[in-house]
Amino acid sequence: MGTGGLPIAVGVAACAAWSVALAATDMRVRRLPDPLTVPPALVAVVACGWHPAWCWGLIWPVLYLVSGDGIGGGDVKLAISLGVACAAAGGLVSTVAAMGIAGSMTAVAALCTGRRSVPHGPSMLCAAWMVVVCCGMYSGV
Repeated sequence: MGTGGLPIAVGVAACAAWSVALAATDMRVRRLPDPLTVPPALVAVVACGWHPAWCWGLIWPVLYLVSGDGIGGGDVKLAISLGVACAAAGGLVSTVAAMGIAGSMTAVAALCTGRRSVPHGPSMLCAAWMVVVCCGMYSGV
């Protein structure tokens, strides 16, 4: 058995651990800390230089910046890396799908808990994972 899939497995495991850390922090203290959001955002922006089509993913943070209501700075920074990941997996349609799923999940969480405001980061992470995995399944990756 070769080790061709090992780098991918390590990358997926690292992204999963990062996602769990972000979601747990947001749910516990309602913040997405800069040390966990800024480095991946910077990597995503640099990656857009190598793959300009991935820039479509930047629509997610831009729309959050424009809306301004109820979206925290951590959510905007997280949207950079998640948006680019979704665009890399499936283009603009995947990014828009993740945005819609995340918004819907947050709305359902607010309704189910009876709270007016709930952390949005966990929904963003879950939606991005769903989209990226589905794109991978349909592309044969």
